[in-house]
Parts: sequence; structure tokens; C-alpha cells
Amino acid sequence: MPLVKHRLSYYRQLTTAVLKSLGVSPEQITHIDESSYAYTEAFIQEFHKLIVMMRRTDAHCTSEVAETEMLSPLLCCIHQTLGEVFTGMDIQFGGLDQYDLFAHSATFLPLINHKPREHIMNNMVPSLKYTSPSSSPSSSAPPSPTSTSKMSSSHASDRKIEFLDSPAIVHQKVSEADCNPGDITNSNGVLGILRDIIWPIAEMRFERLHRAVGYNLLEGKNPISQEEESFIFPSAPKGSIISISDLITGEERHYSSYDEVERDYADGTISPNDLKNLVISALNQLLRPIRKIYHESEEWQIVDELAYPGGVY
Repeated sequence: MPLVKHRLSYYRQLTTAVLKSLGVSPEQITHIDESSYAYTEAFIQEFHKLIVMMRRTDAHCTSEVAETEMLSPLLCCIHQTLGEVFTGMDIQFGGLDQYDLFAHSATFLPLINHKPREHIMNNMVPSLKYTSPSSSPSSSAPPSPTSTSKMSSSHASDRKIEFLDSPAIVHQKVSEADCNPGDITNSNGVLGILRDIIWPIAEMRFERLHRAVGYNLLEGKNPISQEEESFIFPSAPKGSIISISDLITGEERHYSSYDEVERDYADGTISPNDLKNLVISALNQLLRPIRKIYHESEEWQIVDELAYPGGVY
């Protein structure tokens, strides 16, 4: 339990830093510890209501380890479902890997007289390494979409990007990542980082530059957001979101839609090395303010060592 508490503190520091780096003002961020309500009489009563209604298969369907022999992973769905009630949320956001957990909530909350919440899911960034043995970087055929796996904190270090990875480590991991020419399937982790992380942030920065910040009046007021850099070259025409340089010819290409990038990668106009060069540069740009917050926070550095002794994440 002490380790869990340290990791809770670590992720509080990390998520705050990530959100600040994206221009979210600190006053908009609130963290709620599950322990603040999970031991209350009200929570325990609702917990037992769900236990009475659920079958074992209802819990197994929501577990990433469906064949687990342990009881604790099968209780996670109850905690997450009731968390929607006890945190007072209207919408829960998560990855597509949360689909079954969200379905559990939608099914069971009405049965214990609670309104169902809305759920929004995003794509999962693929691993930096193909999972199919036949899908090596040297293979001329793109891997099957079924060979993909998400980038996960439980993966080996060379399969994932950590928020606190140094510029050199990011360069090494992306340079050594599997990235077959023309592969635009969900197995290509390098392209996935561009599609699901870099491009949306580049679009957001483009909108802010043109003062199109939507309904959030505080957006862009965080001081760190003023240091945002664009992902385009000075020569880019109006409306460009991202620029890519050909490492061999030096030719610059500018894109205003992700589909154009994917098309050029599919037909070989953009090479794997060109793509990796863009992703390395953009990732290090995005991670720079997060690293800065970490290096300026003694509290975060202390809790980092307590939560992950020896830097093993």
C-alpha cells in the first residue's frame, strides 16, 4: 500500500505536468483519490448491490487478463463503474481498451438506480515493435492489422515512449522502432504516434494561433502554452499543419491534413527515416516542458524514486 500511495502521488504530478504542457490552466485540474470514498458506507452498500447482480462472466469480460485466477482484477470493473457515481462525473474519457469497462457501467448503473454516464474513447497508440514474428522491419510486406498491440506501461522499454525519456532516449527508441515502408496499418507505432498524438496537438496549436480556442475561455492562458512551437517550417504555405523534410534530397513537404501524410507514406514519397525524423523532433518538442517541470520540482523527483525505485517503470 505505501508503494501504491507513492505512485498515486507520482501520477498526480505527471498528469498535471502533461495537462499544463497542453495549455490547461492549473485551476482547471482536480484530482480525486479513490480512497476518499471507497471506504465509506455508501460506497460499500453500492458495491455489494453490484456483487449480488453480477455473474463471474460479467467481471471476466472487463478484465485485460480474462483468464486470471486472482479475484482482485475482477473487482476493478465495480470500482471503475462506481467511481463514475462517487466522483460526480458526467463523462468518462479513456482508450478503446476501456470499452468493456464502459459497457459494464452502462449496463449496471441503471440497475442500481444511477443514471448512465457518457463515454468517449480514443485510439490506442501502437507499440514501437511489431508483435507478429513475421512482421520484421526488413519485411517488404506490411504486417497484418491483427498483429498490433497498444503501447503499454507494462511493455519493455524499447516498445514505449515514457513522458520523462531524455531526448537521446526518444531518438534511440524511435530510430530502432519497427516501421516498414508503406505500412499504414495500425501496427505501425511510429505512424500511430504521428496520427494519434502529434497531429491532433499540431491542429490544436494551429487553431490557437488563429485564436480559434472553442468554448474554453481559459485555454492557452497557461504560461507554458506561450512557449509552444509550431510543427511547420518557415517556408510552409498558409494553412499548413506539419512540415516534413526529405533527409536525402532536403526537399520540404507541407501538409494541411493527416490523410495527405498517410497517402504519401503509403506510396513511398515519405520514407520511414523521414517519418522517424519528424516524430523524434516533434516528440522531443512536446516532452520538453514536461521534463522542465520535472527537473524544477524536487517533490516530483523524490516521489519518482519512491514510486519507481531505480527508474524501473
